[in-house]
Amino acid sequence: MKRFFKELYYSTSYYFKTTDKFLFLTSIGASLISFILIFSLYPNAVSSLRPFQIQVISTLIGIFLAIFISNIDYHKIEKFIKPFSISVIVLNLLPFTPLGKTRADEMLTNAGAGSANLNWINLGFTKIQPSEFLKVAFILTFSYHCSKVLREINKPKTLIKLVLHALVPIGIIFIQKDYGTMTVFLFITFCIVITANTNWKVILAIAAMGGVCLLLFITGHLPSYLLKRIYVLFNLEQERLGLGLQQYTGMLTLATGGIFGKGFNSNDLLYFTPELHNDMVFSHIGQTFGFIGCVTILIWVVIYCVRILQLGKNSKDNLGCLICVGVFAMFFFQSAINIGMALCVSPVIGISLPFLSAGGTFVFSTYIALGVLLSVHRHSYKLTLF
Repeated sequence: MKRFFKELYYSTSYYFKTTDKFLFLTSIGASLISFILIFSLYPNAVSSLRPFQIQVISTLIGIFLAIFISNIDYHKIEKFIKPFSISVIVLNLLPFTPLGKTRADEMLTNAGAGSANLNWINLGFTKIQPSEFLKVAFILTFSYHCSKVLREINKPKTLIKLVLHALVPIGIIFIQKDYGTMTVFLFITFCIVITANTNWKVILAIAAMGGVCLLLFITGHLPSYLLKRIYVLFNLEQERLGLGLQQYTGMLTLATGGIFGKGFNSNDLLYFTPELHNDMVFSHIGQTFGFIGCVTILIWVVIYCVRILQLGKNSKDNLGCLICVGVFAMFFFQSAINIGMALCVSPVIGISLPFLSAGGTFVFSTYIALGVLLSVHRHSYKLTLF
């Protein structure tokens, strides 16, 4: 028994010496804050302790997954990339079966701003959102694809294959009508392609074509509820009791925290903002921890994202660098949009704040992405690309 604990101590000590302690520890710290935030909403904003329980269980399993994945050399991705990709794609096709389920907040739906995204799977005992796993799978597969064709990336044949690769997950999410998640995939694609030394003329040409397609989509095919959410940003005061209910009440909730906040056990906390534990969690951070807490979270997000880019800079090869850039794009874009929703500078498109928003599947995918980052860090030794 003594030998067992001695070996456990040395293996744990070695792991912490070789892992990125900042990413690992601050991620767990953010999850602990999420526990406090979600628990403080019971029983007023959430009807049961189930969201809190799911968050705790998902985080514990997620930490285990992150540690497990970080011990696997990310270069071995080639061995399991095909079965992994196929299984994730199949998982994302299940919402089109009888297992598929939409999820829309009742208050928003009644106001005419609710969505009908077919992006959930009902397993009976719980629901999962497979598109969250698809994000990580796409980062790995697309980074691997780009690293293999890096020297020929500006050739038309290569670019066509990369575009087709990106269109597979983007197309699935588009059909599911989860346009918010689709923007995350587009940003990930853009960041990885730029980092892969793609010719700027090619990037501008693709961006121009994408802009034209986006404009045609917005003017002719964008769902009415998304148009309404964009409209709300410019008419929030007039729509505060209708379409702008969520963002208006979220803004009020955020502002009531003052400089230092009310504390998570205050009797003066406001609970009437829809999805306060998820999409509008930054508003809850504002009323709980105040302006100081909001600024602290913003600083943490910036430092966290910069640290991810540093891992990419110090990665052993181009594959590690591209993976880090892809995860950076996911974390940065989701954080920016989620905080922007609370500050009323971005429409509500169902984007969660990494580690802080409630959601079992979201927590799993976030910690899996963390595990991949830690794997790159633990198996890298020299500078490349940058």
